[in-house]
Amino acid sequence: MDRSLDLKAGQPTILMADANLAQLDKNATLLQELGLFNHLHAESGSEAMAMIKNFNPEILILSQDLPDIPGLSILSMARQLEAGQKTTVVLYSQKVDQRLLIRAGRFGVDSIIKIPFSDEEFQKKIIESVQEPRDPQIRQAERLVDKCQEQMNKGDYEEALQTCNEILDIHDNAEVFYNLGYILSIRGRFEEALSYFKKATQINGHHAKAYKQMGLVYKELGRLNEAQNCLERAADLLLTLKEENEAEEILNTVLTLRPDTTNVYNSLGIIYRRQGRLEEALKSYEKALKVHPEDENIYFNVSRVYLDSNNKIKAQEALRKALALNPGFVAAQDLLRATEIGFKLKTGEK
Repeated sequence: MDRSLDLKAGQPTILMADANLAQLDKNATLLQELGLFNHLHAESGSEAMAMIKNFNPEILILSQDLPDIPGLSILSMARQLEAGQKTTVVLYSQKVDQRLLIRAGRFGVDSIIKIPFSDEEFQKKIIESVQEPRDPQIRQAERLVDKCQEQMNKGDYEEALQTCNEILDIHDNAEVFYNLGYILSIRGRFEEALSYFKKATQINGHHAKAYKQMGLVYKELGRLNEAQNCLERAADLLLTLKEENEAEEILNTVLTLRPDTTNVYNSLGIIYRRQGRLEEALKSYEKALKVHPEDENIYFNVSRVYLDSNNKIKAQEALRKALALNPGFVAAQDLLRATEIGFKLKTGEK
């Protein structure tokens, strides 16, 4: 039976994310049978996020059961990127319960498949997702979201407020709640703004912009603990998205609130090391150690900088300090052993 699709609009770019390579290969074969040949493969959530940013796929086929970033979390972060706002999404998972269905609906998942699934079921879901017309209300909401964004860009905030409320009459949307919060915050209506930012993060727990603006509003209100928590959450999410410049800016804002925050210096050190700014990374880790000299993770991160600088002796010294604080620190044991026998492990920051 010929199942090939009538692709009048051309070949869509499809991104598949699954740690199971056999499943990826099988999915690729099933897509090819449908006449879909332009697909990318990601074996982890972080790899999928990088591909979404770089290739703007029109269709995402995601495993919820990825070990590093679950499929819905990938979608949650992707929705914050222009490239991920209007993608068609098929999600599959070993466990499909009411909670997953509710979350999937909030994030705009088009189809959910429970593992194990047959070849026919997979292809049927793809055909439905690609060919069936979207709900007219959803299409109207998408047009209004575009209109609202254009009004925001022009500074037409009164009109944007009205458009946001029109969208919310159709369905709840994290980006709309964020826009409402942003407009109200620049008008000084801080408590109202906070309520909308909170709604945005309740719908999308990875909405970095909402956490950032919420933190800035708390700062304006003098509620510094809450400001710090929100800003650090925003920075962590931005680091996951590889948005390192904005994360650095936020972390430096946190330091104006709490100059002795160990984890901020540690996070800055990670950013600087990723960017090859090794001297700045060391200075940040040194500041973190002044505040918390018994944190073995910071010594571990210091060792990574020294390894990047080809200073094996200093790296080993830092690793031995980490192990003196925590003899059971397996990653430090492995890295120290690797340096001693002339190898270098790919071990991430802590």
